[in-house]
Amino acid sequence: MMNERRREEMAKRIALMARFGSIAGATVLEIGADADSFAARMLVDAGASKVISSNFRERWPTDTVGAIERRRIDARRLEDSLEPESVDIIFGAAVLEHIDGLAQFFAGAKRTLKKNGLFFVHGGPIWSSAKGHHVFVKGETVHYRFGDKNTNPIQDWTHLALDKPGLIADLRTRGVPPGDAATIGTWVYEEDGINRVGYRAICETFQASGLALLEQMDNAFKPPPPDLREVIERGPWAGQERYDVSGITFAARP
Repeated sequence: MMNERRREEMAKRIALMARFGSIAGATVLEIGADADSFAARMLVDAGASKVISSNFRERWPTDTVGAIERRRIDARRLEDSLEPESVDIIFGAAVLEHIDGLAQFFAGAKRTLKKNGLFFVHGGPIWSSAKGHHVFVKGETVHYRFGDKNTNPIQDWTHLALDKPGLIADLRTRGVPPGDAATIGTWVYEEDGINRVGYRAICETFQASGLALLEQMDNAFKPPPPDLREVIERGPWAGQERYDVSGITFAARP
């Protein structure tokens, strides 16, 4: 369910998108929609004539209520569900980090958008950022959440500096129960819903897509300390350049 803070953030994203063109009368494809259709309703309120509210969850409902059509769509295979040049806007918030196949998504978006259409899609927290592990685990007594400082068990960037056994050991030394530590370690390194693609890789994949960039907006915060960055650069997630960037938004034309 979308809480008030997320609702405000979504309203800001939709208002920012409107800088690049009118939403009035548009057919909008929403990628990674929320189950309660809050964002879809906000897009309709902003003037969209139709919102295809899509998600790839197995039990995602398929129905049409007013201007909102909910459909189960694989973002990596838009061509299986949508005709070429059939939508005016592709919109998504906090989705790039979940799509394991960004090259296919960008290519499908280019094909699906009308000639003067708008691609406006955000991702975050991306893997190479402080909380890119995206942990969301129900433990024995605690629901561990990456966005809550009181229940996020992972120290910033340590998911990049450590491997699964190392992270589990680190959690154990800081009082996380053994079973919870093992479950968290499995989530961080094996959960299917995270693509584990860092900042540089995302940017390079977009640059190769053929989409015409209007603006790239990076949400940047503090970088890792120099000693921690040195450890990251010796590990498997090295070379991502900007470890301070938590979120990326691409505004582009096909």
